[in-house]
Formats: sequence, structure tokens, C-alpha cells
Amino acid sequence: MNEHIITALSRIEVGRVRRFVTFVRLAGGATVLAFAAHPAMAQSLKQAGVNIFNVIYGVVGVIGAIACLLTLLNWVTGNWLGRDDPKKIFFQALLGTALAFGVVAIIQFVKDMVGGSASGISNL
Repeated sequence: MNEHIITALSRIEVGRVRRFVTFVRLAGGATVLAFAAHPAMAQSLKQAGVNIFNVIYGVVGVIGAIACLLTLLNWVTGNWLGRDDPKKIFFQALLGTALAFGVVAIIQFVKDMVGGSASGISNL
């Protein structure tokens, strides 16, 4: 049985495979473009973008909460992490989480201003 598979695989022409892959990519891109032009599909793509940002907010929140909780416990229980000043590490974790939320919020704000139906920044 293995001989049949090896024989069949050896007959595959690399040029044909590349042409097929190129065709599939172009067809997929054209399909996405056509769907994006349809109002209902465009709305669902916008909703997908909103869902992605909600997931990013969730991930940033969970990671930031874990970091802050661990560093707070380290500070309260006597620096069992054994690194720098535990108070300094805790405030660095708070600052890092706040910066991460700020970056995501700025990106979402810019995305909303550029992607709106009105003329961009005039929505302010």
C-alpha cells in the first residue's frame, strides 16, 4: 500500500500544485471581497472586528489581573519571588496593565473614527 502512495506522490507536478494554490488564494480573496461588498456581510465583518477587540480586552484584563494579584501577594507575604522591591514590582504591574488597556483603547478609537460612515475624524 505504501508503494502505491509513494508512486502517486511522485507523479505530482510542482508547477500544477503552485498554480492551484495561486488560484485558490485569488478565488478566496475575491470571495471575501465580494462578501465584504454585500451590506449584511459587511456588517458581520464589522461585528467580527468588535468581537476581536472584546477578546483582546478580555485577554489584557486577565493577564493584567493575574500579574497584579501575584505581585500584590508577593508584596504582602514577604517577597517570595525574591526579586526587586515587591512594592515597585506591584506598581509596575499596575502601570503595565493600564498602558495595555490604554493602547487597545486608542487603537479601537482610531479604528472607529476611520471606519465610520461619516468623514473620519469629524465624528469627534
